[in-house]
Formats: sequence, C-alpha cells, structure tokens
Amino acid sequence: MSEAPAHQTRHLAALAAGVIALATAVWAPAGMVGDLLMVTVALCALLFALEAGRRPGPLRWGAIVGALLAGLSAIVAAAILVVDLARLFS
Repeated sequence: MSEAPAHQTRHLAALAAGVIALATAVWAPAGMVGDLLMVTVALCALLFALEAGRRPGPLRWGAIVGALLAGLSAIVAAAILVVDLARLFS
C-alpha cells in the first residue's frame, strides 16, 4: 500500500505530460527549432506515459489518456517536421 500514492502521482504526471505535449504542438515557435522541440517533448511525454501506464492504481486511466494525447501530439509533430523538411530540401 505504500507504493500506491507514488503510482497515483506518476499517473497524474503522465496525464499532465500529455497535455503539455499537446500544448507544445500548438504554442511552439515556428521553424525547425520549434519542430524539433515539438517532437522531443511529445516523444518524452509518450515514453513517460507508457511507463506510468504499466503501473497499477486507481488513476491508471490518467496515464492512458496522457499516452494517447502524447501519441497524437507525436504524430502531429512528426508530420509537421516532415513537411518542413520537404519544403527545406525542395
């Protein structure tokens, strides 16, 4: 029982990481630096949320939602990066 509060905190932190990854995709600066920032934040949030989702607890749904948000944000960030790279090299 002593590990349950730590898992709950990790689950809520994973949810917050997913929301931050989504916000970064909206408010990142324009250009290649912003694109790389979006990809980095989204992948870090995704890895953290996936790790938190493997731990049991009543707030596990928060980690799962955080992983979904971070995954969608990673897809968007990667697509924007590919488009900007195509524009750069064309």
